[in-house]
Amino acid sequence: MRPLSILALLRTGVLEPGLAGLAWLLVEGGVPVVVIGSAGSAERSAMAGALVSIDPARAFVVLDADVEAPTLARLSALLRGGAGVGITLAAADLAAAMERLRGEAGGLPDDAIRRLGTVFALDGTSRGPRCSIVHYLRPTERDGQGHVQRRPPAILTAWDETAGSYEDYAWAVTPELADRVDRSQADFEERLRDRAAMLAATSRSAHISASEWQERLRRYLAAEPPRVPAPQHPAAAPPRGHGSPEPQQH
Repeated sequence: MRPLSILALLRTGVLEPGLAGLAWLLVEGGVPVVVIGSAGSAERSAMAGALVSIDPARAFVVLDADVEAPTLARLSALLRGGAGVGITLAAADLAAAMERLRGEAGGLPDDAIRRLGTVFALDGTSRGPRCSIVHYLRPTERDGQGHVQRRPPAILTAWDETAGSYEDYAWAVTPELADRVDRSQADFEERLRDRAAMLAATSRSAHISASEWQERLRRYLAAEPPRVPAPQHPAAAPPRGHGSPEPQQH
């Protein structure tokens, strides 16, 4: 079945252009998408499909974790092959989603879950489904002394019911997001701004067919400036005076 267009998510208010543009850049850079929340399975799958299929040149897969738990081997093979990867599952919040993916036996290890990238919570409202909050799972990393760091997830955006709009928090982790997709921070911010504007303008235009939308995407991407890679960071040094790279427990 053809996935729902990201334009449909914008026109129905499930997403807003800035958030859609951010998701586009991250998916393009190989960051997976997880969709959870109180919305139905079909709605979660439609949203995941729209996000990971935005690039017409990239293969994509949407895995329903409620039907079959994703394995580390399969996820690794898909990501190595360059496919856009979406995962959907019934979970009330981020903590419940991570617990379910971890599983009792045969589930994903914690470090693999941390590389799943963005977690979109899709909830039902009186006006239909809406993305209520988006988290970013930080990969396991090492600091400059070589110590393993497992930082908590960051919030990228959240719906403010009182204001009737999204509150943007992604600016606080923009350097991390740019590094994750191998872009300089300036390049990442410029592309985000331009792509959000393009999505906003296109979603306001008259209905276009799927083939017309894909052709517009191809033309748009062909005209984009070349990607500016992220600066090289010095390799982490091994920790001094410890037999293990793991941080000490206190």
